[in-house]
Amino acid sequence: MKGIGILLMMVGHVYYGYIPKLSQLIYTFHMPMFFIVAGYFSKSWTDGKSAKATIRKSFVRLVVPMLVLHGALALWQVLLVFAKGEPWISVLRIFTTALWADVYGPSTLYGPNPLGISWFLMSLFVAKTALLFLSRLRRWALPISLLMAVAAILLHGVFPYSIWCITLGMTAFPFVTLGWWVRQHKVPVWIIVILVLCWPLEYLFVAGPDMYSFLWPCWPVNVLGACGGTYVLYFFSKFLATRTKYVSGLFAYLGMISLAIMCMHGFEIDAHLGSHLCALFGLDLSVWAMYVWRYLLTIALAIALVHIPKIKNIFS
Repeated sequence: MKGIGILLMMVGHVYYGYIPKLSQLIYTFHMPMFFIVAGYFSKSWTDGKSAKATIRKSFVRLVVPMLVLHGALALWQVLLVFAKGEPWISVLRIFTTALWADVYGPSTLYGPNPLGISWFLMSLFVAKTALLFLSRLRRWALPISLLMAVAAILLHGVFPYSIWCITLGMTAFPFVTLGWWVRQHKVPVWIIVILVLCWPLEYLFVAGPDMYSFLWPCWPVNVLGACGGTYVLYFFSKFLATRTKYVSGLFAYLGMISLAIMCMHGFEIDAHLGSHLCALFGLDLSVWAMYVWRYLLTIALAIALVHIPKIKNIFS
């Protein structure tokens, strides 16, 4: 599921201007799906000592790669400063954005610098940490997480910032809690059917949620539709696992390195690496060929990244 989801994420980012209907379909569920899967494998509260160890592990797993990504982008900007004489403020913007960890970034002399794709990592860390403590309430965890998400969306209308992605993490909180809840309870078939039916309704009549921008056209339908789309992907993944050994194995491998793919995707987008390499080698690609090239380049770099000693421990 994560392997298919990470490919859909890249399609949504790269091809959204050329296949808007496909991007609209992807955005109905793809980011909530990642939060739901993460919640499924999240731990419940046991004691204070275990909670500290769990939070530390989540920090190393999620926040450290985010900081490495922004450090690599800053280094790239340093190289451009020396090569093209660009202003040093571009380097400072990347550092301050990572430390500020706001999806809209701090205001600078050159305007705001968005956090970019790494918002997911910080938001997931916030949501998983919140779930760890709220899981002590057991049956009340899910409704409380929904109320906290609604409160975060309303707060964003008054205070349009998400410092360290706290309010953004709260909007992801219900999906993480849902994943955790599903692992402990058997979901009735009739509920699954309703959720699956809500997914095409969301696609046809309600735009998918833009979690990055706190845009929820219809909160109940968006949540139900996202859960339905996640179930459809789950059933499709099970079908592949039983019918296609090599294809399912490929998706499973991409799922295992999905963190590296996400970070390299963010680096490629912000650094325009694919375009720079084409210019370096004098390649004149069509629009579609350029996007396919950037797509394959990102995956190749991610695969290389998880095979570099020491560095691979950050992304695996």
